[in-house]
Amino acid sequence: MRILSVVLVLAGLYLVLDHTPPLPLNHEAVGLGSMHTAHTVIGVVLLVAAAVVFWLGRRNARVAV
Repeated sequence: MRILSVVLVLAGLYLVLDHTPPLPLNHEAVGLGSMHTAHTVIGVVLLVAAAVVFWLGRRNARVAV
């Protein structure tokens, strides 16, 4: 669960902070043009998903012990 949350955090931060043309999955590559809001919203959703996955993982680990 921790690995999944780390991957989601990295993907979310990538989309929120830096998604410029020389990097993969930039706006021009996926056809969004100047719609920075779309990538930002998806990035925030991924960050929230990472928090939920991490929280559920900790909760399940505590119950298992």
